[in-house]
Amino acid sequence: MKKLLLLLPVVFLLVVAGLLYLESDPVHSPTAGTGVTPAPSRSPVSDPGPVAVKPSSVGEVAPLPASFSGTQVDGVFRVDDAGHLIISEDIRRIFDYFLASIGEESIGASVERLQGYIAAQLQAPAREQALVLLEQYLNYKRELVLLERDLPQMADLDAMRQREAAVLALRARIFDSQTQQAFFAREQTYNQFTLDRLAILHDARLDDAAKAAAVDQLRNGLPPEMQDAVLPQLQNDLRRQTAKLQAEGANPAQIRQLRQQLVGAEATQRLEALDQKRQAWQQRLERYSAAKAAIEANEGLSATDKTAAIEQLAEQGFSEQERLRLGAAEQLAAARNEANAKQ
Repeated sequence: MKKLLLLLPVVFLLVVAGLLYLESDPVHSPTAGTGVTPAPSRSPVSDPGPVAVKPSSVGEVAPLPASFSGTQVDGVFRVDDAGHLIISEDIRRIFDYFLASIGEESIGASVERLQGYIAAQLQAPAREQALVLLEQYLNYKRELVLLERDLPQMADLDAMRQREAAVLALRARIFDSQTQQAFFAREQTYNQFTLDRLAILHDARLDDAAKAAAVDQLRNGLPPEMQDAVLPQLQNDLRRQTAKLQAEGANPAQIRQLRQQLVGAEATQRLEALDQKRQAWQQRLERYSAAKAAIEANEGLSATDKTAAIEQLAEQGFSEQERLRLGAAEQLAAARNEANAKQ
């Protein structure tokens, strides 16, 4: 395979980080007495300066932009019996939800709204702990864009590994181990799976069957909840590359080889079974359409007789559940035939 699958998208992080880097200005850091470890200081050469984090008054939450209509905050804050903030992935999702407004409005407006939400949701000491985490998260995003700027822009496996190692080191420097685990564990597992899978696909010592077995073993070794989470990555890559091969006139053996390499032997067998079902359905649909056309062209039948005959034809050829999607299937087939005729 000539193209590498990219890691988990970081476009949002990079856009926000870039904006934060361009618009940041030094202010006082609200870290005293919070119980949360602030980010370590850096030398003037490498530190672009702290991000403004100005606590809003309690309950002050500005309205979100119109594009947020119909959405809701993704996650909830939790505290323990002593009122301390419980560090969880929800916190990162809450931060990302509010910071997604950057670009529609200024960074200051987005951050102040998020601070207001924190103040409205939490009391001390959890409130101050959340504000410190927010400051660290914003600094992380700003430094991430510097990291991306300095790393070589190469789409090869070694460059991807280099980037991932640098990101892990950045997180370790800014966040404590508990926060790293809560905020990034799923993403790190996902990225490592991608790197390991790419290494398998480009291992010249393995034949197709061995690569398929190794991908199966790799996916089965993931935590159960992550085994489903990686499926969109595999399926999207498979659809894209299958379409490319088909456009180039690939035969079934080549498609099977691609499937084995991308999703493993077990998934390939399931996909082939699905292909057979789709092919059988398409053949039944074509026979039905041809018989239906013959009925409609029969001048010896009245309109009522034609309708009855077509209904009987559908009942004989399809189950009740299948008949529910028969009309849509016919329309899709007609549209496909029309498109093919225009080519």
